[in-house]
Amino acid sequence: MDKPPKKRIFVVDDQEEVLSLLKDYLTGAGFEVVVCKEPKDVLTSINSFKPDLILLDLLMPELGGFEVCEILNNDPQTQGIPIIIISGLGDSVDIKKACKLGVVGYLVKPFSLAALSKEISKALANKEKVF
Repeated sequence: MDKPPKKRIFVVDDQEEVLSLLKDYLTGAGFEVVVCKEPKDVLTSINSFKPDLILLDLLMPELGGFEVCEILNNDPQTQGIPIIIISGLGDSVDIKKACKLGVVGYLVKPFSLAALSKEISKALANKEKVF
């Protein structure tokens, strides 16, 4: 019997230590992971990787997470991919803005890996129901 393919997670954050932590944790949890430190490279990388889920920081140089969300939502190839925000911004205004952009989860840094796992499981389960 063939094993089902690994779920793919794309991580966007400008902090090297966050990218390293998430990549190690998610790879260990059985996911295929690609990380991106440069928000301007997101679209190209996502279209070639075709992830099942995106973890996205909001505070990044040049192109912020809200702008990245809008770009992804307006691209037919990426608009169906669930997005979970992982950010230092925990203000209700930011959370509401993210929800209006269609994000499926929101974690405030510092976050627990247990909370991250729960959000990922929920997002992937909901994605399965949609398709």
